[in-house]
Amino acid sequence: MLDKSFLNKLNTLKLNYRLSINKGYSGGRKSNAKGSSSEFSDFREYIHGDDFRKIDWNAYGRFEKLYVKEFMEEREVLINIFLDNSKSIDFGMPQKAEFLKNLALAFSYIGLNNLDRINLYYGEESNLKESGYLRSKNSLNKVIELLDSLCFQNKTDIFTLIEKRFYKPGISIIISDLFTDEFQNIIKYLSYMNQKIIVIHLLDKKEIKPDLIGDLRLIDSETLEDNDISINRAILNSYENTFKNFLKGIKETTKKYGAIYTLITNEFSMEKIIFERLMGAGILR
Repeated sequence: MLDKSFLNKLNTLKLNYRLSINKGYSGGRKSNAKGSSSEFSDFREYIHGDDFRKIDWNAYGRFEKLYVKEFMEEREVLINIFLDNSKSIDFGMPQKAEFLKNLALAFSYIGLNNLDRINLYYGEESNLKESGYLRSKNSLNKVIELLDSLCFQNKTDIFTLIEKRFYKPGISIIISDLFTDEFQNIIKYLSYMNQKIIVIHLLDKKEIKPDLIGDLRLIDSETLEDNDISINRAILNSYENTFKNFLKGIKETTKKYGAIYTLITNEFSMEKIIFERLMGAGILR
């Protein structure tokens, strides 16, 4: 996974998503609520993970307790990161699974660095598991431990599990190959839950343009069902047309519900993905 030197390159990045945030703890993101970042609101007692730069040392001198200043427009954002850990993600050279882990780690680091709260969700059998909300970079080890132990053998479609939960208003990031029939339903549901949605569509380059030819036995990575097939140029052309319609449907759904969408393939380096693809798509700034 991404090492410390690479993560340090992300220190100046933020999620670039406008979101009205009127409640919550002090965070590193501007709210559309009244006030400006220089408009003082109140004091509250320091809690572990707060930005030490906001400690009021005069108050400490008087009360011998640590207090931080709160400003009207600075509020934390709740960031939900949904990880598709189905068997189909464990595919590709390099594996899509490694890209999913690195993307999840990068988004987690950026969120925690900006004092937002993050929650990672993944499938385990027929259950939607979660990390629980984490706050401050001190929580990064918990993220790394979760990602290290993440198993890509789940047979249950995570998209069938997401709508079984209630979500407070925030940002939802989906990292998946989107091989599901439930995509539109879940985007609709998350939109109903007042989520600002970011969709990271993760694919292997051979899923976009396969180079298979001849007599082959294809095995479904999730159901393990096999099918003998003879692949020729006409079949490849048919696949490419079907795939174009698949992408078209996804883009139409994300546009309909105001989600940000970007397609990522495993042929690019993580540096290019983050600093060119994600920033170019307006997801990061």
